[in-house]
Amino acid sequence: MISAINKAIAQMSDPAFRSVLIRSILYSVAALFVTLIVILQLASLIPPTDWEWVNTIIDWLAGFGAFLIALFLFPVTMSAVIGIFLDDIADAVEAKHYPTDPAPRQIPLWSSIWDSVKFFGVIIACNIVALPLYLIPVVNLFVYYTLNGYLLSREFFQQVAVRHHDMKVVNGLRKFEYMEIFLTGVAIAFFMTIPILNLIIPIVATATMVHLYKDRARKVVSTSKDVSL
Repeated sequence: MISAINKAIAQMSDPAFRSVLIRSILYSVAALFVTLIVILQLASLIPPTDWEWVNTIIDWLAGFGAFLIALFLFPVTMSAVIGIFLDDIADAVEAKHYPTDPAPRQIPLWSSIWDSVKFFGVIIACNIVALPLYLIPVVNLFVYYTLNGYLLSREFFQQVAVRHHDMKVVNGLRKFEYMEIFLTGVAIAFFMTIPILNLIIPIVATATMVHLYKDRARKVVSTSKDVSL
Protein backbone atom coordinates (compact mmCIF):
# COMPACT_ATOMS: atom_id res chain seq x y z
CA MET A 1 0.00 0.00 0.00
CA ILE A 2 2.72 2.47 1.01
CA SER A 3 4.74 1.67 -2.10
CA ALA A 4 1.70 2.24 -4.33
CA ILE A 5 0.93 5.58 -2.66
CA ASN A 6 4.56 6.70 -2.99
CA LYS A 7 4.58 5.87 -6.71
CA ALA A 8 1.35 7.80 -7.19
CA ILE A 9 2.66 10.88 -5.39
CA ALA A 10 5.97 10.74 -7.28
CA GLN A 11 4.05 10.96 -10.57
CA MET A 12 2.09 14.10 -9.65
CA SER A 13 4.32 16.19 -11.93
CA ASP A 14 3.19 14.12 -14.94
CA PRO A 15 1.60 16.42 -17.59
CA ALA A 16 -1.47 14.14 -17.75
CA PHE A 17 -1.99 14.56 -13.99
CA ARG A 18 -1.66 18.34 -14.22
CA SER A 19 -4.08 18.47 -17.14
CA VAL A 20 -6.73 16.53 -15.22
CA LEU A 21 -6.23 18.70 -12.12
CA ILE A 22 -6.58 21.98 -14.05
CA ARG A 23 -9.65 20.81 -16.00
CA SER A 24 -11.28 19.46 -12.85
CA ILE A 25 -10.73 22.71 -10.95
CA LEU A 26 -12.22 24.78 -13.79
CA TYR A 27 -15.28 22.53 -14.17
CA SER A 28 -15.77 22.34 -10.40
CA VAL A 29 -15.59 26.13 -10.03
CA ALA A 30 -18.20 26.41 -12.78
CA ALA A 31 -20.37 23.89 -10.91
CA LEU A 32 -19.89 25.91 -7.71
CA PHE A 33 -21.24 29.07 -9.35
CA VAL A 34 -24.18 27.18 -10.82
CA THR A 35 -24.94 25.78 -7.36
CA LEU A 36 -24.80 29.30 -5.88
CA ILE A 37 -27.17 30.66 -8.50
CA VAL A 38 -29.66 27.80 -8.06
CA ILE A 39 -29.70 28.13 -4.26
CA LEU A 40 -30.10 31.92 -4.42
CA GLN A 41 -32.94 31.55 -6.93
CA LEU A 42 -34.68 29.10 -4.61
CA ALA A 43 -34.13 31.45 -1.67
CA SER A 44 -35.75 34.28 -3.64
CA LEU A 45 -39.00 32.28 -3.57
CA ILE A 46 -39.27 32.87 0.20
CA PRO A 47 -42.21 35.28 0.71
CA PRO A 48 -41.07 38.72 1.98
CA THR A 49 -42.20 39.95 5.39
CA ASP A 50 -43.60 43.35 6.36
CA TRP A 51 -40.31 44.23 8.07
CA GLU A 52 -37.52 45.38 5.78
CA TRP A 53 -34.78 44.56 8.29
CA VAL A 54 -36.04 40.97 8.51
CA ASN A 55 -35.98 40.72 4.71
CA THR A 56 -32.41 42.01 4.70
CA ILE A 57 -31.33 39.40 7.27
CA ILE A 58 -33.01 36.64 5.26
CA ASP A 59 -31.19 37.79 2.11
CA TRP A 60 -27.84 37.82 3.93
CA LEU A 61 -28.45 34.41 5.47
CA ALA A 62 -29.51 32.98 2.11
CA GLY A 63 -26.35 34.27 0.46
CA PHE A 64 -24.10 33.05 3.26
CA GLY A 65 -25.85 29.67 3.39
CA ALA A 66 -25.56 29.26 -0.38
CA PHE A 67 -21.84 29.98 -0.19
CA LEU A 68 -21.29 27.47 2.64
CA ILE A 69 -23.24 24.74 0.84
CA ALA A 70 -21.37 25.30 -2.42
CA LEU A 71 -18.04 25.36 -0.58
CA PHE A 72 -18.88 22.13 1.26
CA LEU A 73 -19.84 20.41 -1.98
CA PHE A 74 -16.77 21.64 -3.89
CA PRO A 75 -14.36 18.80 -2.89
CA VAL A 76 -17.05 16.19 -3.54
CA THR A 77 -17.89 17.79 -6.88
CA MET A 78 -14.20 17.85 -7.74
CA SER A 79 -13.94 14.13 -6.97
CA ALA A 80 -16.90 13.43 -9.24
CA VAL A 81 -15.42 15.53 -12.06
CA ILE A 82 -12.02 13.85 -11.74
CA GLY A 83 -13.85 10.53 -12.04
CA ILE A 84 -14.81 11.53 -15.59
CA PHE A 85 -11.12 11.89 -16.46
CA LEU A 86 -10.04 8.78 -14.57
CA ASP A 87 -8.91 7.07 -17.78
CA ASP A 88 -6.34 9.81 -18.41
CA ILE A 89 -4.76 9.20 -15.00
CA ALA A 90 -4.83 5.42 -15.33
CA ASP A 91 -3.41 5.59 -18.87
CA ALA A 92 -0.50 7.75 -17.68
CA VAL A 93 0.31 5.37 -14.79
CA GLU A 94 0.12 2.29 -16.99
CA ALA A 95 2.24 3.91 -19.73
CA LYS A 96 4.99 4.79 -17.26
CA HIS A 97 5.03 1.74 -14.97
CA TYR A 98 3.43 -1.05 -17.04
CA PRO A 99 4.22 -0.30 -20.71
CA THR A 100 4.29 -3.97 -21.76
CA ASP A 101 0.92 -4.87 -20.25
CA PRO A 102 -2.14 -5.29 -22.52
CA ALA A 103 -3.92 -2.06 -23.41
CA PRO A 104 -7.16 -1.36 -21.53
CA ARG A 105 -10.60 -1.64 -23.06
CA GLN A 106 -12.07 1.59 -24.43
CA ILE A 107 -14.70 2.89 -22.01
CA PRO A 108 -17.26 5.27 -23.62
CA LEU A 109 -17.31 8.81 -22.20
CA TRP A 110 -21.00 8.52 -21.30
CA SER A 111 -20.19 5.42 -19.24
CA SER A 112 -17.43 7.28 -17.36
CA ILE A 113 -19.80 10.17 -16.66
CA TRP A 114 -22.53 7.81 -15.44
CA ASP A 115 -20.10 5.91 -13.21
CA SER A 116 -18.89 9.21 -11.75
CA VAL A 117 -22.45 10.37 -11.06
CA LYS A 118 -23.29 7.03 -9.39
CA PHE A 119 -20.09 7.26 -7.33
CA PHE A 120 -21.05 10.76 -6.19
CA GLY A 121 -24.64 9.74 -5.43
CA VAL A 122 -23.81 6.58 -3.47
CA ILE A 123 -21.35 8.41 -1.19
CA ILE A 124 -23.81 11.24 -0.50
CA ALA A 125 -26.73 8.84 0.10
CA CYS A 126 -24.80 6.53 2.45
CA ASN A 127 -23.48 9.46 4.48
CA ILE A 128 -26.98 10.93 4.81
CA VAL A 129 -28.24 7.57 6.12
CA ALA A 130 -25.35 7.47 8.60
CA LEU A 131 -25.91 11.09 9.68
CA PRO A 132 -27.51 10.23 13.08
CA LEU A 133 -24.40 8.22 14.03
CA TYR A 134 -22.19 11.21 13.19
CA LEU A 135 -23.73 13.02 16.17
CA ILE A 136 -22.22 10.50 18.62
CA PRO A 137 -18.64 11.38 19.70
CA VAL A 138 -15.95 8.79 18.90
CA VAL A 139 -18.52 6.58 17.17
CA ASN A 140 -18.81 9.22 14.44
CA LEU A 141 -15.11 8.92 13.52
CA PHE A 142 -15.26 5.12 13.41
CA VAL A 143 -18.41 5.12 11.28
CA TYR A 144 -17.17 7.87 8.95
CA TYR A 145 -13.81 6.26 8.15
CA THR A 146 -15.18 2.72 8.00
CA LEU A 147 -18.09 3.64 5.73
CA ASN A 148 -16.21 5.99 3.43
CA GLY A 149 -13.09 3.82 3.46
CA TYR A 150 -15.18 0.94 2.15
CA LEU A 151 -17.03 3.04 -0.44
CA LEU A 152 -13.93 4.82 -1.73
CA SER A 153 -11.80 1.68 -1.89
CA ARG A 154 -14.55 -0.16 -3.75
CA GLU A 155 -15.29 2.60 -6.26
CA PHE A 156 -11.71 3.63 -7.07
CA PHE A 157 -10.53 0.03 -7.46
CA GLN A 158 -13.57 -0.90 -9.53
CA GLN A 159 -13.22 2.06 -11.89
CA VAL A 160 -9.57 1.19 -12.51
CA ALA A 161 -9.94 -2.59 -12.87
CA VAL A 162 -13.06 -2.51 -15.05
CA ARG A 163 -10.90 -1.07 -17.80
CA HIS A 164 -9.40 -4.55 -18.18
CA HIS A 165 -12.00 -7.04 -16.88
CA ASP A 166 -15.71 -7.63 -16.55
CA MET A 167 -17.33 -6.95 -13.17
CA LYS A 168 -17.24 -10.58 -12.03
CA VAL A 169 -13.45 -10.68 -12.29
CA VAL A 170 -13.12 -7.15 -10.87
CA ASN A 171 -15.03 -8.14 -7.73
CA GLY A 172 -12.84 -11.21 -7.34
CA LEU A 173 -9.65 -9.16 -7.63
CA ARG A 174 -10.98 -6.59 -5.16
CA LYS A 175 -11.66 -9.29 -2.55
CA PHE A 176 -8.19 -10.82 -3.05
CA GLU A 177 -6.08 -9.62 -0.07
CA TYR A 178 -8.91 -7.15 0.56
CA MET A 179 -7.65 -5.55 3.78
CA GLU A 180 -4.95 -3.62 1.92
CA ILE A 181 -7.56 -2.21 -0.46
CA PHE A 182 -9.83 -1.26 2.44
CA LEU A 183 -7.04 0.46 4.41
CA THR A 184 -6.11 2.41 1.30
CA GLY A 185 -9.73 3.57 1.14
CA VAL A 186 -9.58 4.66 4.79
CA ALA A 187 -6.42 6.66 4.05
CA ILE A 188 -8.16 8.27 1.07
CA ALA A 189 -11.17 9.16 3.25
CA PHE A 190 -8.88 10.71 5.87
CA PHE A 191 -6.92 12.89 3.45
CA MET A 192 -10.14 13.98 1.75
CA THR A 193 -11.07 15.75 5.00
CA ILE A 194 -7.98 18.00 4.76
CA PRO A 195 -8.70 21.27 2.89
CA ILE A 196 -6.69 21.97 -0.28
CA LEU A 197 -5.08 18.53 -0.09
CA ASN A 198 -8.48 16.99 -0.78
CA LEU A 199 -8.43 18.53 -4.26
CA ILE A 200 -5.60 16.27 -5.47
CA ILE A 201 -6.44 13.15 -3.45
CA PRO A 202 -8.80 11.67 -6.11
CA ILE A 203 -5.90 11.77 -8.58
CA VAL A 204 -3.50 10.15 -6.11
CA ALA A 205 -6.19 7.61 -5.20
CA THR A 206 -6.74 6.64 -8.83
CA ALA A 207 -3.00 6.22 -9.48
CA THR A 208 -2.59 4.23 -6.25
CA MET A 209 -5.40 1.87 -7.18
CA VAL A 210 -3.83 1.23 -10.57
CA HIS A 211 -0.72 -0.07 -8.79
CA LEU A 212 -2.78 -2.16 -6.36
CA TYR A 213 -4.86 -3.59 -9.20
CA LYS A 214 -1.74 -4.50 -11.23
CA ASP A 215 -0.19 -6.15 -8.18
CA ARG A 216 -3.29 -8.28 -7.60
CA ALA A 217 -3.69 -9.20 -11.25
CA ARG A 218 -0.11 -10.48 -11.37
CA LYS A 219 -0.40 -12.36 -8.08
CA VAL A 220 -3.56 -14.08 -9.25
CA VAL A 221 -1.86 -15.16 -12.49
CA SER A 222 1.32 -16.34 -10.73
CA THR A 223 -0.62 -18.35 -8.14
CA SER A 224 -3.23 -19.57 -10.63
CA LYS A 225 -6.02 -18.42 -8.32
CA ASP A 226 -9.54 -18.25 -9.73
CA VAL A 227 -11.08 -14.85 -8.93
CA SER A 228 -14.04 -15.21 -11.22
CA LEU A 229 -16.23 -16.59 -8.45
